[in-house]
Amino acid sequence: MRILLALALLAPLSAQAESWPPYLAEVTGVAADDTLNVRRGPSGSTEDIGDLTNGSQLEITGLDGSGKWARIIWGGEDGWIARRYTREIDRPRALDSDMPVNMHCTGTEPFWSADILPESTFSFIGLEDRDTQYFTVTDSTQSVNYTLDYAFATLGSAMTGVLHQRECSDGMSESTYAWALDLVDRRNGGLTLLTGCCTALLQDGY
Repeated sequence: MRILLALALLAPLSAQAESWPPYLAEVTGVAADDTLNVRRGPSGSTEDIGDLTNGSQLEITGLDGSGKWARIIWGGEDGWIARRYTREIDRPRALDSDMPVNMHCTGTEPFWSADILPESTFSFIGLEDRDTQYFTVTDSTQSVNYTLDYAFATLGSAMTGVLHQRECSDGMSESTYAWALDLVDRRNGGLTLLTGCCTALLQDGY
């Protein structure tokens, strides 16, 4: 009875994503006249919701229990691809730390958008901003607790943030993001804490 109960408890986990450090990947090994199917679930029997070709770049946000299927963000929801048709590629990082750059972050209620860019640049636009504002990132660092958490500060500390590697939901879509951002806005003498989700900025936009 105990064995059956244990198996029953474990069974649902096979379709869930394991906790896995997110990484960038490129589609490879697909025949020239074929495409890699994006599936609604981690199985070849689930609905085909899209297609990828060799060379397409994407961010892997998780793996299924078998490690054979990789989760990606696809059209406002989670998609799954066969992991054997991907290879890991380097992620751009900050010059003074391992903090990921080329990251696009968004938040809701209030709505805002920000990019952590190369060359020590951070961009931000909120509901009260007429145009995108750009800031120089003066410092960034990784957590001393050996977690995938990173802090950064802009010139004059107008904007400071902590980028966390953890699953995040934007509350608007069905996508599971792999990064979260806590952003402190000190502009105009105020103090506002904003929270949002982040994903990698890639050439293909996935």
